[in-house]
Amino acid sequence: MPISQSVGRNGTNLRREVQYVQALLNVFRVEGGRPELALDGLVGPLTFGAIEEFQAAVTGIVDGRVDPGAQAITALEQQTAGVLDELRAVTMFALLLSHRPAEEEPPVVEDPVLDDAELRTLVRSIFAEQEP
Repeated sequence: MPISQSVGRNGTNLRREVQYVQALLNVFRVEGGRPELALDGLVGPLTFGAIEEFQAAVTGIVDGRVDPGAQAITALEQQTAGVLDELRAVTMFALLLSHRPAEEEPPVVEDPVLDDAELRTLVRSIFAEQEP
């Protein structure tokens, strides 16, 4: 599942692609003794920081963004080549678990049905209100 859009600072930040990059960054972070990022698909200060930290340590180009086909994504995928398929599966599973179904529509409330006697009473009351 290579990324098709940029992830990080000023990126497109598609949720599934952010989760993928977060999973890749977690391999680097765990190996360095740092805590893992949540695979939430959200780009916030922790994800920005993790991208920049990885870039500073590995690519030397620090812009806070992972672009398709560029050095950062290539290096991230190379470091995880042995477990890349598993990471992709975990990322897809995390995406499925984070799915929020659309809110249920409220039940349709039907207009009350009046029987003949109730209808006549209603009509009389309307006409009675209109008489001077």
